[in-house]
Amino acid sequence: MFKRVKPAKTTVLTDMVQFPHCDQRVLHAPGECEFCDEQPMWQYLRQAWGIAFTGYEPENKELPCPANYARGETVDYWPGNRAFVEDDDARS
Repeated sequence: MFKRVKPAKTTVLTDMVQFPHCDQRVLHAPGECEFCDEQPMWQYLRQAWGIAFTGYEPENKELPCPANYARGETVDYWPGNRAFVEDDDARS
């Protein structure tokens, strides 16, 4: 069941409007994706709330990653949802 009441308008989220991936449910673990690492608060909250990161199976009482739950193994078929780490050779 969904609550159908509109949330109060707020300006708090203006700094968080850019999702790291095309699918806003995708969030990779710290150190696995440069785009997701730009949102350390989201990564912290995902851990604090006990939600598995994208690509991980939930452990103990963790909830599954919303992207994995909704899309299964097809979550990273689209390149815009894959973890991105700049190649070390490219940095030289």
